[in-house]
Amino acid sequence: MMLPRTLGSRLSATLVALTLGAGTAFAQAPATSPSGNSAATNTSDGWDFTIYPVLAWLPTHIGTDLHVPGGGGGGADLDGVITDSSIDGAILGGVSATNGAWRIDSNFMWAAFGGDRVDLPRFSVDVDVIYGYGAVGRRIAKDLYVTGGVRRLALNYDITVNGQTPISRKPGVWDPVVGVGYHRIGRKLEWHGSFEGGGFGVGSDSEWAAYFRADWKPWEHVGFTGGYGLLIFKVSDEVLGHEIVAKQNLNGPSIGLGIYF
Repeated sequence: MMLPRTLGSRLSATLVALTLGAGTAFAQAPATSPSGNSAATNTSDGWDFTIYPVLAWLPTHIGTDLHVPGGGGGGADLDGVITDSSIDGAILGGVSATNGAWRIDSNFMWAAFGGDRVDLPRFSVDVDVIYGYGAVGRRIAKDLYVTGGVRRLALNYDITVNGQTPISRKPGVWDPVVGVGYHRIGRKLEWHGSFEGGGFGVGSDSEWAAYFRADWKPWEHVGFTGGYGLLIFKVSDEVLGHEIVAKQNLNGPSIGLGIYF
């Protein structure tokens, strides 16, 4: 389902305003000398940082699959895929740091979305997702890293069925994650990619995340980023001896602003 036009217009206007302001502030920054490395290039004597103060992720596909035994109140089971989904809003940001062969990545996301199941049994769902992530990577070959970290998923499900008491659940999990990353750093262009799996029943039942992103840096300290991201997870939540299972699939393009120093 495509992002509502009003939200897309607001995000586009915000990105343009912030980009123009940042570009004006940094466009006159001294150029890097031919013999020097760019601000985002790894060095052996200190840390280099990248901040993404604006990173809009616009999921074009939202999948929600729920199983609620007895409708959460002794009625018929609520089981099925939400087919009419839409996103209400999203806020993202991230920070990366490198030092030699080591790399640290962290990001934060809040997203609100919902939808309706139009086939029987009919019900509607509203979901808030708060997502925090941090990982450490070690370079094992040129531009290739092995990564490990933790991801926090705090969820808020509100399920509405005609004639029944609304169901509200707030499961939250801490997931260990492991994976691989690809990071090629250049003076004007950067390529970033990552694939990770986690959960393993410790927090969520399972989760998978992947992204690919390119950073274009027309100025020394300011650039633009764009790419595509995927997040899939399955969470089980036991209530009064019944197991509620929720599966989420979010994927779509991202666009934003990067600051490098």
